[in-house]
Amino acid sequence: MGTNRRIPRMRPSGDGGMTLIELMVVVAIVSVTSSAMFSLLFAGLKTYWKGDAASQVQQGARISVDRLTRDLRQARRLITGVTETVGATSVTFSTGCTTPQISMALPHLASVSLADGSTIFAPDANASGVLPYDGWYVSYYLAASADGATPDTAGPYLIRASYDIKNNTLALANVAGNVTALAFNPGGACPTTSTREFTVQVTASQTQTGQNVSSQTIVTDDVTLRNQ
Repeated sequence: MGTNRRIPRMRPSGDGGMTLIELMVVVAIVSVTSSAMFSLLFAGLKTYWKGDAASQVQQGARISVDRLTRDLRQARRLITGVTETVGATSVTFSTGCTTPQISMALPHLASVSLADGSTIFAPDANASGVLPYDGWYVSYYLAASADGATPDTAGPYLIRASYDIKNNTLALANVAGNVTALAFNPGGACPTTSTREFTVQVTASQTQTGQNVSSQTIVTDDVTLRNQ
């Protein structure tokens, strides 16, 4: 009769589990790794936020200067102290540097048909034969609210106000946001109604409080009135 032999049962070497010291080492390693990964992620996000803020202010400043100088180069002359009211909206078209504002008269334009069949717009003559004559009053200034009719010194909106003399219509449009300063001939004499050449300077700024980033850019251009 055979004899039953009992085979000893092998116990895994780690059957006793992790010790407290081993657990603490693992927690420390995970903490250090997580902290490093979070720091890298936050640095990447902050770089993105800074780039986004810089892009927005650069775009706002460049659009502002381009639009402003384009109108100025077509202007007949600078104007000041001309108030126009249409309905409930009233705008004073003035030129000054204390509350920065630049206002101008643009020529009346008429369509001209060319021999090749195309059409262009050119300064028109009034009934007395004066060429060109005023067609629009246009003003640029900073305002605290979108489409604001009251100029201020800090923005953050650059407003373009336009008055159509012939049709008696008044329009307000936001040129750009984040515009915090507007200057003419910085450090020099403020333009007057007889000025034909001067410098335009636009400052755009943005602060993102939640992300703790800020950006500012200044764009400057020289302009000459051409249609006087």
